[in-house]
Amino acid sequence: MSDKPDNRAPSLAVLAVALATACGAPDGGAADRGDAPGRDVAVRSEPRRIVSLIPAVTEILFDLGAGDRLVGRTRWGIHPPAARRIPDVGDGIRPSLEAVLAREPDLVVLYDGETNRESRERLRRLGVATLALRHDTLEDLRRNILRLGELVGCPDGGTALADRIVRGLAAVSRATEGRPRVRVYYDAWAEPPMTIGGGSFINSLLTIAGGVNVFGDLAPASPRVSIEAIIDRDPERILVSVARAALHRPPDLGTRHGWERIPAVTAGRISTLDRDVVSRLGPRVPEAARSIAEALHGELPATAPEPAVASCSS
Repeated sequence: MSDKPDNRAPSLAVLAVALATACGAPDGGAADRGDAPGRDVAVRSEPRRIVSLIPAVTEILFDLGAGDRLVGRTRWGIHPPAARRIPDVGDGIRPSLEAVLAREPDLVVLYDGETNRESRERLRRLGVATLALRHDTLEDLRRNILRLGELVGCPDGGTALADRIVRGLAAVSRATEGRPRVRVYYDAWAEPPMTIGGGSFINSLLTIAGGVNVFGDLAPASPRVSIEAIIDRDPERILVSVARAALHRPPDLGTRHGWERIPAVTAGRISTLDRDVVSRLGPRVPEAARSIAEALHGELPATAPEPAVASCSS
């Protein structure tokens, strides 16, 4: 018996959770998942020399009008285009502390994970303030935007940006309401096959966009799966994230070993997504959700542009 999801009934409960967590104000317990600013080394109320080792944080700070406070970024933090002018300090995971310290930061923002624990502790011993953030879900995104807005002295801007994102996601959800849900396989990695599970923010975006992730019942963010499991769950469409230059050249998945047995592959039901947009848990998630929705349902009605967040630059 196949255990593929039923696409006849919208996953309303999942959608409600996705939007509710994006809309909800952060609670004290959840906020404690990351470092409390100044727990070991006091963080200035408005740091002026920030090194961001999370690409999405770089994007958020620019949207808040605080991009002029950035003195270092990870090699992947290249959006908006102005971010390319910020010195590149290398990788965000196990970063080069020499490169980071050379920028003389008064705050380093990095991902809160075991792989960065040693770097964080070394920075603290050297007297450099750190802010370690969990940044994996839509709930994390809102919490971190509000937190960064407070940190750079722009709480109203943080609230405005977070609310703008919620409105954008809600608009995509409304645009796909009532349309048949499309069973989706999200191709995260070719060999071994890896996809998106329920622990990824992309799973929430698939739901908001009117899709059903055929592996959404798996808890990990990026689970490894088998060809047999993909065939059994029988996705109606396969989504592949690619570089922007390759958007109009869908990959030939049929050349992968065993993939010719997947009906969606033989039928050519494959769509490409802009990797730079859909892989970033940042201010552009409404754009990511919309691009997914249009890949599944065709062009959506145009929406009025949102006003820019008031600049908090000083």
